[in-house]
Amino acid sequence: MCAKMFKPIKKVRVSETAAKQLEELIQNKTFAEGEPLPSERQLMKELQVGRGSIREALRILEIKGFIETQPGIGAFVKSYEGDIFSPLSTWLTDNYEALRHFFEVRSLLEPSTARMASERISDEDFEELLKTHEEFKKTVEEEDLPRAIMVDAEFHRLIGKATGNKVLSSIMDALYKSMIEGWKAPLKIPGQPNKSLKEHEEILAAIKNRDGELAAQLMASHLREALKALGDAGLNK
Repeated sequence: MCAKMFKPIKKVRVSETAAKQLEELIQNKTFAEGEPLPSERQLMKELQVGRGSIREALRILEIKGFIETQPGIGAFVKSYEGDIFSPLSTWLTDNYEALRHFFEVRSLLEPSTARMASERISDEDFEELLKTHEEFKKTVEEEDLPRAIMVDAEFHRLIGKATGNKVLSSIMDALYKSMIEGWKAPLKIPGQPNKSLKEHEEILAAIKNRDGELAAQLMASHLREALKALGDAGLNK
């Protein structure tokens, strides 16, 4: 029997199962556009899963464009058809300036953050960063874009955490939670996930070797290349 007939069975996270169930309810209009989703507590009770899984499920849905979250208020169903079924370029043509501003802020902060992390990172923080990188590699290989976007953002957030500077770490946390399209858009471009993976590997190696200057240069290049990819795709018109 030919082994190529079979595909490995993918392990499914609880959060992914929860996200899929909520996505189906949104698609069949159980939750209409503009309607709030149940609270985290209600979802925990109904789905019988933990708060962490619920929050990750909601973030998956936000990345995929099904919901938007309003701090202190909750999650609301958004008009997802335009986000999911129209070409990426359509969205970015109208929003490129906002993305450029997002990358400008990151370009000011993250190279210095990478330099500082290289000098201060603990063994424990490095192991966490390495584990996240390996997960990003896996999601890229499996072409699991929603998960890849989350792990990509987490990689950058953890570099901020590794500085040991609570103010800088809080800023990186805020970037991690803000402007979903800023994390999503580059990875939607064909070939970009693999390119980002290679760049992450280089940044990780520089941090491991405690080469702060190289880490800063690589991070600056990484962000420039991501924005350039959007421009090269004709999305800056």
